[in-house]
Parts: sequence; C-alpha cells; structure tokens
Amino acid sequence: MKKALLIYANGSEDLEITATADILNRGGIQVTRAAVNEEGTKNVLLAHGTAVVCDANLNDIDDTFDIIVIPGGLAGSEHCRDSHILIEKLKQQKAEGRWIAAICAAPGFVLQTHGLLAGGVMATCYPGCNDSAIEGLKSDGVVLDQNAKIITGKGPGFAIAFALCILETLMGKDVRSKVAKGMLLE
Repeated sequence: MKKALLIYANGSEDLEITATADILNRGGIQVTRAAVNEEGTKNVLLAHGTAVVCDANLNDIDDTFDIIVIPGGLAGSEHCRDSHILIEKLKQQKAEGRWIAAICAAPGFVLQTHGLLAGGVMATCYPGCNDSAIEGLKSDGVVLDQNAKIITGKGPGFAIAFALCILETLMGKDVRSKVAKGMLLE
C-alpha cells in the first residue's frame, strides 16, 4: 500500500490539506497526518479556524513514505520552514528518490528556502510567496517535475487538482479517474 505523510501546522491552509487528505484516502493511499508544533502535541489550528487532532506529532514519525505533502498558508508555511525535523525528513526524502509535494506558500517558503528546488526544478507557488526566485517557476496551477519527483500547486483554488495529481502519480490514471468520477469532477 502506498503511504503519504501529510504535514499539519498551526496556520496551514484548511482547504489544501483537507482536500489532499480526502482525495488520497478515497484513492486507497494510507494517509498519516503529522503535526508540526513546538509543543510536541498532535493538535493544530489551521488558518481558517479548523481544529485538527493529527495521528502523531512529526517528532514521533520514524516511518518512510512514498510522498510527503506540505500545505500552504502563510503562518503554516513559516512553521514548516522553521521545523528542523521536517526539513531533515524532506532532504532525506529527496536524497532517497521519493516524492515531495507542496502547495501555495510552501514551495517558496519551505522547498526553495532549503534548496529543494535547486537546479531548475519546475514548480509553481502562490504569487509572491517565494523568498528567492524559483529558477523553474511556472504560472500553471499544478506542476509535476517527474525528474525531481516534486509536485507543486499554486494555491487553494487548485487544491483538488493538486491532490488528484498526487493520486495519479502514486496510483495511476485509472484510480485518479475513479476518484474524480466519484466526486463528480469528470
């Protein structure tokens, strides 16, 4: 079974992480929700007031995953950017050739800041949310860089497309289509 680690931080964008968790679950991917916070708890408060109790705190995660997903939201992306544990996990994920996905502010604030988009990786992000110029910046809503194994999304309006891209990447077109049809998207 494919496994996804979804990162939740105080201030993460509600729609982006909720849509992703839902769609990946529908597609048969084992989703683990991990809280990133200084308290070491499983509790987070998303950007628009949704309170979430995650499966674990990131400090307690030792497993490997097919993909690690980071939502946007300005405050949430800043918390993720500043999490040494998350950054180490992302660097290990990349070094071992496994997938990383980030949407909205996270591609710029988290991935670019820590050199995970170096070398011309194609990516997109919320306008103005890249600390430094992303060399391979695209204006598309969702960008998949097969060589770098990185999927990025522009923002909340692309949350479903972002999640479906992740699903198709991990599970194939048939599973993506089945989930999309079940959600009346096709």
